[in-house]
Amino acid sequence: QRMETIIQRELAALDPEHRLLIVLRDVQGLSYQDIIRITGLQEGTLKSRLHRARVALKERLSPFMR
Repeated sequence: QRMETIIQRELAALDPEHRLLIVLRDVQGLSYQDIIRITGLQEGTLKSRLHRARVALKERLSPFMR
């Protein structure tokens, strides 16, 4: 429960675009094609931004990991 609250807080603190991509892909489980239709991003751009979003979230969560 506590970790879920931390993840939600740190996700909310991300850049809005990063948060959107993580929610669409990792929370809602949408395909890349669905996300491309929603965002209008090119596939390569989507993948690189999603990678950066995940790295940013991982960095924000690192103080809470053991």
